[in-house]
Amino acid sequence: MANLQQYTKAVVYVNSSVLSEEASVTIKRTSGSQPVKTVAKGYAGESPGSPMTEITVSNAVPSADFELNPGQYINLLDIVEVTIFAAGRTLTVKGSIIDDNFSHAVDSEAKLEFNFRGGPSDWQ
Repeated sequence: MANLQQYTKAVVYVNSSVLSEEASVTIKRTSGSQPVKTVAKGYAGESPGSPMTEITVSNAVPSADFELNPGQYINLLDIVEVTIFAAGRTLTVKGSIIDDNFSHAVDSEAKLEFNFRGGPSDWQ
């Protein structure tokens, strides 16, 4: 008999407000490093860069109103805090919402997707 287990769900907060209409979230963390190549060694290692965390959130859009209007944060003047709870851990990042995208089509849900970029982060 197979050992079945329950798998995690993620919960997304923006500035301490839960996104209850969140449909998907993707987190990408990068070192920002650059490959170092030399004639003798070929690939010789990595040169340190600027690490960052990039988060993409897709939200369903209720007919009454947007749950979150990312446009108010795209001015890059307002720092946004994104917190994600998953697998019993928390990831919190401060940064900026850099763009958003609304889409709707026949026989498809209305979606509002936004991209966030912040500093390095780790699950706590």
